[in-house]
Parts: sequence; structure tokens; C-alpha cells
Amino acid sequence: MKIAILSDIHDHVNNLQKVLEMSEFQATEAMLCCGDLCSPFILKLFGQGYSRPIHIALGNNDGDVAAFIKVSKDYPNINIHGDYFRGELAGKSLAMNHYPEKARILAENGGFDVVCYGHNHNLSSNETINNTLFINPGTLMGFHGGSLKTIPATFLILDTETLETEVFEL
Repeated sequence: MKIAILSDIHDHVNNLQKVLEMSEFQATEAMLCCGDLCSPFILKLFGQGYSRPIHIALGNNDGDVAAFIKVSKDYPNINIHGDYFRGELAGKSLAMNHYPEKARILAENGGFDVVCYGHNHNLSSNETINNTLFINPGTLMGFHGGSLKTIPATFLILDTETLETEVFEL
């Protein structure tokens, strides 16, 4: 199974639309979003542009949780998990949280095959912790707020059979 993993969209509609139009992205069987969508209308783009299951862990910029829940009801494939997602896809145990520190604790102690996170906009596609793949898809926004610099807009596709990731840059 191939799973698309993205994070930190920050309302960057143009980059999200580019991703949703990519054949590699559309060939995946599920999507994980590690937070910081920002506005609930991003869920409409997800729901209209991707028909397979979408699992979302909210980030620090996803403040209007009630609106996220309301919009997600129009799209049965969208699952809002709050701060944490823990589940199984294609026989692999996965966990997701927006914050690197909290995700690291999950990787160190949780017995997961894969732990995903976002927040810092730093792409990390092949780190392992205690036999857990510990990955950050980078940012779809293409900007690093800490350094105030433009960086590549990226996302990952995870192959659950091999636990290898492929980085896609816009």
C-alpha cells in the first residue's frame, strides 16, 4: 500500500492543488496529514480532490476545531483525529502527531512501525528510532518561519511493504 504523507499546508492553496493533481499522489490508497492545514476550507479541497481515506492530526495553527469537524462531515473519507492518530494501515502500525517532541516519544516508546510528524518544516524521510520509521514530510507551504527563508515544498509517499519513502518536491 502507498500512503501520501503531508504537513504544514498553511493555506497554501496553489501548492495543495498541484499535489492533488499529481498522478503519483492520486495513486496512493490513503493520506496522512500531520497538521497545520490552517483554514477549514482546506478540508474541502481534500474532500473534492482525493476520494480515499484521509487521516488528520491537528496542529498549532488549526485553531477552529469546531469548524474543521463541521466541514469534515460533508466528506466521509476525512477523519479528524485531534492531536494524535494511532491506527493500522496495510498491516503496519502508524502514529502521527504534529509536534516532533511528542512524536519522538511515540517512536521511542510506542512500538509503532511508522511515526509521522510536522511543525518544524524540516524534511526527514529515513530516520529510525527503535526500529520505528520516524518521518517528517516537510512543508507544502515552502517556507521556513524560523529562518524566514523559502524552502522546497515537499511531501512523502510511504510504501508500507518496504517501509521506504519517496520525497516529492514541487
